[in-house]
Amino acid sequence: MRLTIKKSSANQAKMFNCKINILLFTKITITILSAMTVLLSCSTSPETPLRGNQPDSLVRIIEKRIAEKKEIESFREKELPPDFWQKIKNYYPVIRKYAKRYGFDWRLIVAQILKESRFKENARSHVGAIGLMQIMPGTAQDIRREMDIEFIANNPRENITAGIYHLYKQVKRFPNAQPEERIKLALAAYNCGAGRIYDAQNIAVFLHMDPNTWEAVKYCLQKLTREDWRLHLEVWELGVPPHGHFYGYRQTIEYVEDIMKNYHILKKMF
Repeated sequence: MRLTIKKSSANQAKMFNCKINILLFTKITITILSAMTVLLSCSTSPETPLRGNQPDSLVRIIEKRIAEKKEIESFREKELPPDFWQKIKNYYPVIRKYAKRYGFDWRLIVAQILKESRFKENARSHVGAIGLMQIMPGTAQDIRREMDIEFIANNPRENITAGIYHLYKQVKRFPNAQPEERIKLALAAYNCGAGRIYDAQNIAVFLHMDPNTWEAVKYCLQKLTREDWRLHLEVWELGVPPHGHFYGYRQTIEYVEDIMKNYHILKKMF
């Protein structure tokens, strides 16, 4: 998919708004005309009686389109930084290249960058994560050896490359999950570490839940605190999660669900 980006970010944002509005208006118009054609054909055909729920179905479709338009407008206002279009112009090629190489939709990577750093190249977390993809120093060292790239902390394009590769490594940790579930589990592992996800999966198995689904893992991440020590005694011989107690589950759950929500909105936009 090719993006055409004007020099002026402000003009481009206006043009994009117009494009989205025109697209949604066109969809609504086509829907109305199609529905009217069906209604007229049904009303004039003696063999096909008019169904009573067709007008209601049309209203629901129109309401859905309007809701989508409002959702996109809200997303643009609340989630996109003012210089978003310039950032896309700068980084789209590298995002597209490495997303394709590792089997991701480039819009998923954009959603992840928005969550990690809001496209701030110099972003640094309180625990030391660096750059657009918020890569931890230890992770950066491993990736340097595996990919032969040197400037993950200082070069935004290398930071993106390293982040996509790191997400790909997390996906490979969950081969038995369905595609979308693999993405969610990989995002969770990217955020809190694969060990936490493995511990949650162990609890899921004990509770007779499917350990390869995000819903099960999301529930069981909340069971990794010290307060659930009785459960831990039943799951593990030593009575402690192998990767330690975990209290950051709210952040991880929010991380995964925000990215997936924004990803689905971006798919409607692009």
